[in-house]
Amino acid sequence: MVNLDLELVYSPKQVHEHLRVSDSSLRKYAMALEARGYKFRKEDNGNRIFTQHDIDIFEILKQRLDAGQSMKTAASSTMNHVRKNVPRTVPVPVAPAAPVAGPPAVTERSSDVFKQKFEEGFAGLLEERIHTSMKPLIDGVTQLSGLVAELANQNKQLLSQNQELRTMLPAPRDIEEEKRQQREIVDEVKVLHEKQKKLEQQHYEELKRQNEEIQKLIPPMPDIDKERSERTNEYLTIRRINLALEKEAYEHWNRKPEHERIRKIGLFKKEENIEVRNHFIKSYIDEYFEDRLRLEFAQ
Repeated sequence: MVNLDLELVYSPKQVHEHLRVSDSSLRKYAMALEARGYKFRKEDNGNRIFTQHDIDIFEILKQRLDAGQSMKTAASSTMNHVRKNVPRTVPVPVAPAAPVAGPPAVTERSSDVFKQKFEEGFAGLLEERIHTSMKPLIDGVTQLSGLVAELANQNKQLLSQNQELRTMLPAPRDIEEEKRQQREIVDEVKVLHEKQKKLEQQHYEELKRQNEEIQKLIPPMPDIDKERSERTNEYLTIRRINLALEKEAYEHWNRKPEHERIRKIGLFKKEENIEVRNHFIKSYIDEYFEDRLRLEFAQ
């Protein structure tokens, strides 16, 4: 029985996209590792192809570069890590072994068996890889199918509820009858609106009439300047009457006998009796003021 050690290989584009670095950065990684003894498999045209083991080594190198190491230091420490671990497996496809010397029939049969085993092993590995890659998509499709089925069920329930609501609603009325009723409502609203306008106008007229009646009862506003002038004239008139009466009272006082106006102070000194004089003048003004005032305003 032939024992096949199969391993997938990846293109540089797949690797640098997986590592999330540029194509030039991937080439620098590979050159730095090759300079320190690491061997990559190459195609006939000289382009590198990479295995999962190569990708793991690139990830170790990238982690050390991200940690701040220089390319030289990171590549050297990565190679030390490689040398401490098991050597890489050989990537596929591999060339079939050279035929063993012997009878021709045996050689051809061995080659056919090897080819069949190789194809069966590669097909099985490829099927497993495809199944692993497609599993999230299959799970998503399954989940989506369940969601679609659930939505379809909800839609069916909504349609059923809608049908029930339709059976519960009253039958639609005649369109012409409905229009006629709407016109009647509009006409009633217009009539009510006109009545409201008339009532508002009547109310306005009544308020206007009441306001005019109230204005008639309110005395007119006094003329402030006129009142001020009149008060000033009254004050001046009263003042003038008082001065005139006071002057007349002095004249009458001075015509009185001396013994009524003068009082003695001691044996030889005399003076005017001020208290008696002031009382005489005040009494004179009080006696004639009203008559003079009436006479003044009667003119």
